[in-house]
Amino acid sequence: MYGLAPDSNIGGEVYERNLLLRLPARGIVPVLGVPRDIELVDPPPTWRVDHLGDSPHWATAPARFTPYVLSLLRTRRVQLLRGHSVRYCGPSLLLGRRLARSGVPIVLHHHHLSERWGWLEARILTRADAVVAVSEHARHRLLAAGVSADRVHVVVQGVARPPGTDGWPAAWPAEGLRLLTLGRLEPRKRPQLAIDAVAALRRRGIAASLVVAGEGPMSLALAERAHALGVADAVVLVGRVADHDKWRLYDSAQALIFTSALEGFGVVVAEAQSRGVPVVATAGTASIEAFEPDRTGYLAAPTGDALAAALARLADEPARLEMSAAAREFAERFDWDRCADEVAAIYRQLVVGAADADLRT
Repeated sequence: MYGLAPDSNIGGEVYERNLLLRLPARGIVPVLGVPRDIELVDPPPTWRVDHLGDSPHWATAPARFTPYVLSLLRTRRVQLLRGHSVRYCGPSLLLGRRLARSGVPIVLHHHHLSERWGWLEARILTRADAVVAVSEHARHRLLAAGVSADRVHVVVQGVARPPGTDGWPAAWPAEGLRLLTLGRLEPRKRPQLAIDAVAALRRRGIAASLVVAGEGPMSLALAERAHALGVADAVVLVGRVADHDKWRLYDSAQALIFTSALEGFGVVVAEAQSRGVPVVATAGTASIEAFEPDRTGYLAAPTGDALAAALARLADEPARLEMSAAAREFAERFDWDRCADEVAAIYRQLVVGAADADLRT
């Protein structure tokens, strides 16, 4: 279960928070079953919040949450069952509906298939009445996994647009091109490639330094890698940053390095674009839908040398400023209100369809 903390930078939490806050204005009243150990800060009065027990592991979640789903259906509190996480919520929703012998539709929101559990997630998704995917890339992966095309709806998420900040140039430890990588420090994000790129730029004689924002199990290994490559003076790990500081970093960065191997969308790419920050991303993920290669950034192979070759082109200030302007323009398509409009329309269509089916029977 996502925590919905207002200062969270985790992509799934950003998505849930922004969507759920907007649905009530579109006639959708969220009923949230929230484990008591999950942070829920100042929920709006338009939400109906039920506090459940502590969060179980996803594998045992059906034993905890199926009775709650049953109670929702038997008391007719809901007209639609919605899951924010396929593995965590999907089985409880499907089992609860089956036990209740209900026709209430189930919609699952999907970001990307797990590397390890994708086969299981695909089986769950095939049983939902609708799947809301965040990108065409995610949709194609679902179709390849056997999910029916008529059940998959692509709704591109939005980007927050807080006021401009005074920036944070002092966060960078050295002179030269100010590079930023932001996200959880875990293997699938491949943050070590950003450090390799700094070392490759130095070999090319291009001055640059890197801010690594985020926390995770690779923190120590990244610091050691920077030392081993001789760029410890040009790399700083600032840990997890508050939301305001994240935007300060965007407002001072001159390029974002995005190296993830598995993404359903790439929210930090869209956020960086909205602040006019060109992106250099590794190919093969949905991040290509969050920027326009060769106009607002560059695609590169997942190696330090390839990333450095693309970043070197951004060391030219006129070219970088041209890309910056194009990035801001491109990012205008990422709008949370439009996202909420489209999601609400899908929900309403499912509810009306279920009501019509009840009348026919």
